Amino acid sequence: MPQKNRGRRTLFHSFRDAFRGVWLCLRSERNMRIHAITCGYVLFFALQIGVSQGELAVLLLAMGMVTAAEALNTAVEKLCDFTEPKQDWRIGFVKDIAAGGVVLSAAFAALAGVAILARPALWQVLTDLAGAPWKLIVLAISLVAGGLLVFAVPIKRGK
Repeated sequence: MPQKNRGRRTLFHSFRDAFRGVWLCLRSERNMRIHAITCGYVLFFALQIGVSQGELAVLLLAMGMVTAAEALNTAVEKLCDFTEPKQDWRIGFVKDIAAGGVVLSAAFAALAGVAILARPALWQVLTDLAGAPWKLIVLAISLVAGGLLVFAVPIKRGK
């Protein structure tokens, strides 16, 4: 964002701008919303099965890695689009590599999640959800709401 005051920036301004960047990424990028919703479900199930502090730390690092990669990919794409609005194979090359970084981080995060979460306690939680109609309804509602948030909410571009 353009700065009106070119004086010394405070730490508050830096954090405000950073959080605005996170919000803009969530608002404008469907994939970031998918990552955010997935993080919510991973945390829910991780807490339900009682993962250790170390396992939770690994999951949080993996989620941070994926969402940060998505934010950086978005920044690269926006910068590429700004600098070269027309089709250019070199810009496409850069954008594909940045997107590849997201795919790699998401794949390894998913593997870490499976390694940590795929245990008998998870199957017990899923059986408990399936055995209680009200819990199954709440899960279904949350899945529908997440799907609507990802696919039905229009993507906001620019200001």
